[in-house]
Amino acid sequence: GELNARANRLARLLVERGAGPERFVAVRLPRSADLVVALLAVLKSGAAYVPVDPEYPAERVAVILEDTAPALVIDEAWLAGVDLESGPAADLPPVDLSSPAYVISTSGSTGRPKGVVVEHRSVGAYVGRAREVYPQAAGVSLVHSSFAFDLTVTALWSPLAAGGRIVLEELDENTSGVSFMKVTPSHLGILETLPSEASPTGTLIIGGEALRGEALSAWREAHPDVEVINAYGPTEATVNCAEFRLPPGTETPTGAVPIGRPFANTRTYVLDAALRPVPVGTPGELYVAGIVLARGYLQRPDLTAERFVADPYGTPGTRMYRTGDVARWNRDGQLEYVGRADDQIKLRGFRI
Repeated sequence: GELNARANRLARLLVERGAGPERFVAVRLPRSADLVVALLAVLKSGAAYVPVDPEYPAERVAVILEDTAPALVIDEAWLAGVDLESGPAADLPPVDLSSPAYVISTSGSTGRPKGVVVEHRSVGAYVGRAREVYPQAAGVSLVHSSFAFDLTVTALWSPLAAGGRIVLEELDENTSGVSFMKVTPSHLGILETLPSEASPTGTLIIGGEALRGEALSAWREAHPDVEVINAYGPTEATVNCAEFRLPPGTETPTGAVPIGRPFANTRTYVLDAALRPVPVGTPGELYVAGIVLARGYLQRPDLTAERFVADPYGTPGTRMYRTGDVARWNRDGQLEYVGRADDQIKLRGFRI
């Protein structure tokens, strides 16, 4: 209740200062309770938050601010002059679900950040699903990663929507009492060096990179009662859109761990160059469709048109996202990640 009241007061101030639908508010704060208040306030105002990590180089910050042209920038100095203890604290009117909720900047092949615009309906669908299928999110979640990456969306918004508690700390020897955690495969080595209490007791979601069973097996042996979920999804598909579950007692796969099946509100296609479905076991490019899709790239209509294309298998007017990832269906109906389409080379007319 206190969090909601503070966020409502700040949201009203943001609206007075020009925040609203189709406008952006940059948030440049360290990981703290004030950060959560600020992000909630931006969402409540109808605007979209633009996360800017305080540790980003000045050049990257300048590019992000230039591209998004925010109506406001919330940093520690700005927030210090705001009174969040008094004033109207009632909820604001609901926002339009077609409005942007956040803009995550990702680096493309050129290294210049490109802003992925994700709408409220997509975030709402993702968090609503997470609340239902991740019961451990109602416990204690660790928010340890930079909020400038969408990995944090799962650890932050899912528990708040499920009545859980979030802890904003580093993943280190002081971590304990966490039931729900999301990490990348690179974090597994860190968890293995930390005390057992630093690992989650209920659910560990792994995403962001390709996962191999060899990297996971030692941790699972030490934590046999924890469910592990290998999640897949580009930022353009609102965090994740498919997953492979390893409940307690199941064997850890050898080699590449499957990325599983698409969410119920998502469609995934493995297609050839002519956009035809490929047979089971045959690699093809992975396309994603459904409510999870982002609006596109901010002020990049050319790139948006290139990557978000018409869905020939959906209803008229629907789109699918060309991930650039190569995948295949296995005989169990699970998706397996193979690699990147742009990593392929041709040798004497054969593609490798």
